[in-house]
Amino acid sequence: MSLPKPESTIAAISTPPGEGGIAVVRVSGAESHTIVKKIFLPAGNPDFSERKLFFGKIIDTKDGSTVDEVLCVFMNFPDSYTGENVAEIHSHGGYMVPRRILEIVIGLGADLAAPGEFTRRAFLNAKMDLAQAEAVSDIINAQTEQSLRYAEAQLAGNLSGKINGLKDRILDVLAEIEANLDFPEEDIDPIAKKHLRKTSESVETELSALIASYDKGRMFRDGVTMVMLGKPNVGKSSILNCLLETERAIVSPIAGTTRDFIEEKINLEGIPLTITDTAGVRDTEDQIEKLGVELSLKKAEESEFVLVILDQSTEIDSLDRKILETASRKNHLVVINKMDLEEKFEETELQGILGKKRAIRTSALTKKGIEHLRQAIFDTLAGSSLGTDASEPMLTNLRHKKSIEKAREHLRIFLKLLSRNEYPEILSIELRNSMNSLGQVTGEVSTEDLLGRIFSRFCIGK
Repeated sequence: MSLPKPESTIAAISTPPGEGGIAVVRVSGAESHTIVKKIFLPAGNPDFSERKLFFGKIIDTKDGSTVDEVLCVFMNFPDSYTGENVAEIHSHGGYMVPRRILEIVIGLGADLAAPGEFTRRAFLNAKMDLAQAEAVSDIINAQTEQSLRYAEAQLAGNLSGKINGLKDRILDVLAEIEANLDFPEEDIDPIAKKHLRKTSESVETELSALIASYDKGRMFRDGVTMVMLGKPNVGKSSILNCLLETERAIVSPIAGTTRDFIEEKINLEGIPLTITDTAGVRDTEDQIEKLGVELSLKKAEESEFVLVILDQSTEIDSLDRKILETASRKNHLVVINKMDLEEKFEETELQGILGKKRAIRTSALTKKGIEHLRQAIFDTLAGSSLGTDASEPMLTNLRHKKSIEKAREHLRIFLKLLSRNEYPEILSIELRNSMNSLGQVTGEVSTEDLLGRIFSRFCIGK
């Protein structure tokens, strides 16, 4: 779909289709007020200069018939979401009414907005930077309260402020280097060089911390897939029901009850966790069950996290070892279920298999150990030291991570070149590249900032 011209007026339905209390048709651009006022018949004689919702009717310009009773609001640039003149029509919900209003608006000269076009214009009109614009999408798609908090913090400029602060510090270093380039008599003395190195290393450390936050940030944004793997009748389905706090999976003492897989989602302390209960792994001649076992092992290979379930009332056998070997290639946690029954594990044998990894003991029957299991899953995925405070910037977007990695790499090259007393022209290239890479996160890179910084610190007459 081609984008409308930047100077055009655009329109779209901004609420999901379907039955609902209201629907919103949004119109943005220079002609938005003019177009909407042609079809909006207000009750009384309102002063449209006021920033209010006005009650009235939308009429069809072809025959003057009433389409719907609505509320309209008019916003003047630059005090709107897009930074342009914006008009919104709040009609009754459903499919037909908002679609009919949109058709009339487009018939009067508006273009149909492309996906994300309102936010794109907000970015182009400097209402938000690129990282903030991406946060709008994250807010809409947030799956948990924690992922919503991180997205809202990014929209508020949390990440952008951090990036701009790091850019400013690199800019300070670059200004010093550029001053030496433009004014050769001003040498970089050892004390100044030490300060430049210290500043650059500090920035590099903070960039590394941001990059390291990505794995956890991505989990809160996109979630994690977890597969439950074990022999038949070890209690996988029972543990799934306990984690879900509902009877989702069929529980039976008959081995092989689960032949396909069951997939459900839970909110694990802010992490959207998709749990897959699989068929029990065992040697079987039943072709359907055999396919289920193959699917279980395949699901485990494809998952991000594996929860291995062992039954303490039976001895560890070759199938248990095969399951543990499969899980060892992934981030995983071992659960010893049925702690309400007599233990038949040899403790030394168990420790020999687990090594330094600890197992969580549960009883799905009595629900003992289930809360401990929840916490252990969270700690294994996110780390027990991770709090729920979204005030510290955390990367949730791969594009941001890649850009910051490039910025760090250029900064590391700069530090190596600085140690070798490289020419200022070469040093400045790496600093500029680092700044440009950081600028890709927010969508803003300005050489005027650099010029302003240099000449504000040095007397041009010198």
